[in-house]
Amino acid sequence: MNSKDKQIAFMNLFEPVRVSLSRFCYSISKDRDDAKDLISETIVQSFENFESLNKPDSFKSYLFSIASRLNKRKIWRMRLFVRLDKQHDVIEAYDNTDNEIDVEILHSFMNKLPQKQKEAIALFEISGFSLEEIREVQGGSVSGVKSRLKRGREKLAEMLSDDSSTKSELSRGMRKEYSINKYVQGELE
Repeated sequence: MNSKDKQIAFMNLFEPVRVSLSRFCYSISKDRDDAKDLISETIVQSFENFESLNKPDSFKSYLFSIASRLNKRKIWRMRLFVRLDKQHDVIEAYDNTDNEIDVEILHSFMNKLPQKQKEAIALFEISGFSLEEIREVQGGSVSGVKSRLKRGREKLAEMLSDDSSTKSELSRGMRKEYSINKYVQGELE
């Protein structure tokens, strides 16, 4: 296969899964820059090894397996180094809409899950993979995928419920403090 034919064949298979790959990479990465790097590296590596793909029907699994493997390798490497820019990260909450903030909160909770559970949830809920397709990407059995999904969802629900109770307690405390301040100032009787 010449270079032009390879490129056309690759793009014909890649275009239908492009959005799913992007969503998957954003959901398993720590931030947007890491996700963009992961997407780029996945595309480059999958294109370079495109001839090794025997069945075009398995392109989606092939692509997501590469993304998963690259992300695992990056996480392993990051354990060897300390990330220095953590103290300089700035959250620009004022520029975000409520939806973006909700997505950021969910993303931060997903980052607390074990890698396999986070990956399974991202593939199933965000990228729309079937259980069998997730099994192909992650390996193991379908029942193992189901277990990872169930455990991951339970942990997310637990973290979200803990967070909402914390927010409501904080909110009640702020209202109480506001009432006390108004009473002290003589505005409330």
